[in-house]
Amino acid sequence: MLLYDPDRRTVLLTRQFRYPVYVNDHPDGMLIETAAGLLDDDDPVTAIRREAEEETGVRVTEVEPVFEVYMSPGSVTERLHFFAAAYDGASREGDRGGLIDEGEEIEILEHDIDVALRMIRDGEIQDAKTIMLLQWAVIDGPFARR
Repeated sequence: MLLYDPDRRTVLLTRQFRYPVYVNDHPDGMLIETAAGLLDDDDPVTAIRREAEEETGVRVTEVEPVFEVYMSPGSVTERLHFFAAAYDGASREGDRGGLIDEGEEIEILEHDIDVALRMIRDGEIQDAKTIMLLQWAVIDGPFARR
């Protein structure tokens, strides 16, 4: 889920260690991503609301479906559900998220949308779902020029 503040033109991202990335030549395994997680027997909207709150501390009510995609249909059956939701960045507190009992140590990052797009170009953001949602945000989403 892409969390965005339309008034401040910011997005809320996470940074956490990902072992598969680390063993695949990423320098430190710390990946910048949007809030995400597994369904865990919930419907996609319930799951993404739960994950957004766990990872970022932001509770959202209005969730916008963006698209559903198969990331690697030639080898994996997984279908991803993409969402977006507005948050009030002025009232947000803290820079850590995640569930300690699940071993999650998540750094919360808030960036101007233009900075986030630069981070894609510079290779700082390498997560596909995050890149797709950030590009959606400026093409068809809350930061698109109308």
